[in-house]
Amino acid sequence: MKNKILLKLLMVVFSLLLWQCRAKKPLITDSTSQELLSKQKADTIVKQVLENNFEFTDLKAKIKTKFKSREKQNIAFGTFVKIVKDSAIHATISIATIPVVVALITPDTLKFINKKEQKYFVGGIDYVKSLLKTDISFYEIQDLLVGNPVKLKPTDTHYLIEEENEVFLSSKSKNALLALKKSNLPSSEWLVKYWVNELYKTGRTVVENDAEKTVIEIIQADYNKVDGQFFPNRTQAEIVTPKDSITIQLNYQRVKINTGVDFEFSIPDHYSSY
Repeated sequence: MKNKILLKLLMVVFSLLLWQCRAKKPLITDSTSQELLSKQKADTIVKQVLENNFEFTDLKAKIKTKFKSREKQNIAFGTFVKIVKDSAIHATISIATIPVVVALITPDTLKFINKKEQKYFVGGIDYVKSLLKTDISFYEIQDLLVGNPVKLKPTDTHYLIEEENEVFLSSKSKNALLALKKSNLPSSEWLVKYWVNELYKTGRTVVENDAEKTVIEIIQADYNKVDGQFFPNRTQAEIVTPKDSITIQLNYQRVKINTGVDFEFSIPDHYSSY
């Protein structure tokens, strides 16, 4: 009799243990828990990428540049860039070693002179946005030029997504991405994806907005060290909008940092404005 009671008691305990195991399993596979884990992994990677940002006080770079658009022919030219961090970007564009355009960009203004046409422009940073057919700030242009991730902020929410043999950071969760694919309505929110390489640098960035039918793709490759920091020798940005398609290729030939830069920007009196 005692053996039967003991056997029943063991069966009850064993059943309870099995039930507890089954009760815990959904907590692990629950979509909310998966999103939390995805966000935690992304936060770790974002922190490492931002800690690995290219840091400088000032920078000089000689760049072979190609510009291609749907509206214009392909143009190849040399660019000599000087940057004072978070303050000014000075660029001299030359064709066949002859300076043709000199530009000065600050966080809120754009100035340039066209030596060939003897004309000048002075206006807001919005002109750059209209030129590139997309919303871009001075700081994002600066990040693009020095190989830092564009639009990546530690205060924004990111998720680590694994799908179709790819792993990338996303501004939307996996469930949100699936919902976007299934939806027939275009989203007006910007979606940003980052593919991070083994150096904890962004190898590829995609920024897109379905409602505006705009896609920006940035490729940064051939990283080499400049004063102990990784810097991409090649950067390509492609901007596709309903109005135009623009591709900019930057092939860096020489980069120096923290050597001190000086530049002048003056408009000759006989130049006329655009």
